[in-house]
Amino acid sequence: MTKFSKRSESLLLLVFLVVLTVGKACSNETYGPYHVIGYNYTERNVALFNIDGFGAGNSNAHRSGGGGGIVCCFTIPEKAKTLHFKVALGLTQEQYDKDLPNDTFETDIPVPELQDKHRGYIEVHFLPERKIEAKWVDFPTTPHIPNATE
Repeated sequence: MTKFSKRSESLLLLVFLVVLTVGKACSNETYGPYHVIGYNYTERNVALFNIDGFGAGNSNAHRSGGGGGIVCCFTIPEKAKTLHFKVALGLTQEQYDKDLPNDTFETDIPVPELQDKHRGYIEVHFLPERKIEAKWVDFPTTPHIPNATE
């Protein structure tokens, strides 16, 4: 094999690897980054919650603003159909007195309709009976939380 052929093969191999790497990176496109805020409509605090492994914060019960802070920068894989939530509820007084761990649960919900693929907020609504809803908004709303206090 000539010196020229070896260089050509090496160049072709390099081009192939670059195309493969770029193609793979493009297939892992994400939407976002989004800010995440939790609104708690339940009787118990949400001590912490994760969405697909992203630490999204907490959400206190009975707070007029929803009970949670805003966390940045959550991304959603382009081809994702669901979001996986891991939730740890705050301790009840009985759990605290007995030094028991937090109640936890996991669930999957559909990815909300993302009207803007590059910015905005994902509102997470914690509902009774361990139900969760999420929606994309341009700016956080002010939810009506029953029995809320300032």
